[in-house]
Amino acid sequence: MSDYMDYLGDSYDEESGEFNQERAKNKALNEKEKCNIIICGASGVGKSTLINAIFGKEVVKAGTRKPITQHLEKIIIPEKGICLWDTKGIEAENYQETMTSLKNEFTQAIDNAKDDSDIPHIGWVCIKASSDRIEERDLTLVRLLAERKIPAVVVFTRVIGKAERDFVEKAKLIIDEKYKDFLQGAYISINSVPYEIDEDTTVKAKGLESLIEVTEERFPEGKKSAKNAFLKAQRLEIEKRLVAMKDGARKLVHVASIAAGTAGASPIPGSDAPIIAAIQSTMIYKINTEFELDADSSKMTSILTGVMGVTALAQVGKTIVSNALKFIPGAGTLIGAGISATTAIAITEAVGHAYIAVLEKFFDMEKGEVIFPEESAQIISAFKQMLNYKK
Repeated sequence: MSDYMDYLGDSYDEESGEFNQERAKNKALNEKEKCNIIICGASGVGKSTLINAIFGKEVVKAGTRKPITQHLEKIIIPEKGICLWDTKGIEAENYQETMTSLKNEFTQAIDNAKDDSDIPHIGWVCIKASSDRIEERDLTLVRLLAERKIPAVVVFTRVIGKAERDFVEKAKLIIDEKYKDFLQGAYISINSVPYEIDEDTTVKAKGLESLIEVTEERFPEGKKSAKNAFLKAQRLEIEKRLVAMKDGARKLVHVASIAAGTAGASPIPGSDAPIIAAIQSTMIYKINTEFELDADSSKMTSILTGVMGVTALAQVGKTIVSNALKFIPGAGTLIGAGISATTAIAITEAVGHAYIAVLEKFFDMEKGEVIFPEESAQIISAFKQMLNYKK
């Protein structure tokens, strides 16, 4: 981080001192940690059902579809930091021609990627457990991932009874003949949703938590950011989700504090408080993206206004009243209209960590998301308490 303008980008106009909230929100969303997952399998294996079960109801429907090639499609879900690569039209009757095309398209898509953030970090090869046999296309899909060194998990779907379990065991032996070293036992049997056999018997959803755990383990060294994005996006292992969100948010506070420090250390004409307020507002937007909060809602706007009002930086213009920062540890007495680098860092860290503590306070462990009370005043009151507690 060379200086505060690198952090703010085009959201802040130094000449006018104006802060563009829309640009700041878009920047926060665009810079959110991302995970790319390629989900391979023929139509009807339950890929959409699996995705919705892991990442939340209707995410496939809500995502933006972007065709890559004839047989590859991206489903982009920016608010979750997830991009799904989906294989299309690889049915058995067109196997040879289709798979040759898919291999060429897959290679081309990866070779043309701008950087690591635009290629799959992990792959799920989905095979329906009620199939008669392992198809050659299933082995080819595993081979495609192995050749590009993309860690994979073989996911057997709709495993509801003994016949399906027997199929899984036979399939694992066949796949392991060629890909045992590559897969390293990464096989998971799932039933994404409850399956009703008859009016008296229903097979429960199962195996999804195991898929999350094995997928987490399969991320290679050096792909921690993608792994964190995956853990934040999934909706079943709630404790892991919250921990990943908090860890990501704390990193954002650290980066924002450094940016605020460069503002405090710079010889800026007039007060540097508006710049630091812009940095802190941007930090709040970034933290919101970690917790999948809708920055466009009226409640979030009210919360941001209240939070910044507590710090007395949002409406200061060119002057600051020193006692307005009484909630901020280490702020002390401000001399003139400037804020020192040390004070700027302390203020920003205090605001950031207090805000994270508020989000944790209102995080619902059953639903896996932040549920705010109706009255924004309760949220601001909690923020003040957390800010005082940090003293």
